[in-house]
Amino acid sequence: MPITIKGSPEFEAKLLALVAEHLDGLTIEQHAEWTVERAAAFHRLATPTARTLINDVLAGGGYRAAADLRDMGRDLAGPSIALTKTLTAGARDGLWPANMPAPITPEYDREKPSHKKVQGYRMDPALVPLFTTATEA
Repeated sequence: MPITIKGSPEFEAKLLALVAEHLDGLTIEQHAEWTVERAAAFHRLATPTARTLINDVLAGGGYRAAADLRDMGRDLAGPSIALTKTLTAGARDGLWPANMPAPITPEYDREKPSHKKVQGYRMDPALVPLFTTATEA
């Protein structure tokens, strides 16, 4: 996991010496939270199908009904798989932890849960500004 700490050369040397002195007792964990940098990496790694879904969900303010996506000619057969593959690839590459939550989740018909037909795709409202900034860069 890359870490950047900016300071004077003296501070850097002292910090590295302190870390080295206590290395056996340290536990370092990545937080499973989205940042603009992680969102940009996710968008960059995403397949064209996943990238299109991200852009469509963002254009919808964080939600896109499956019917709207079908009307736009979008293929709904693989977006969830493409998102999962992107999430897995980023974890494998050390861009975020393996327990990172998916930025977009499918919503299914609550009336017929056994039907498993996607009704739409939703992004947590708190993530919309992060991903919007990341995709505009």
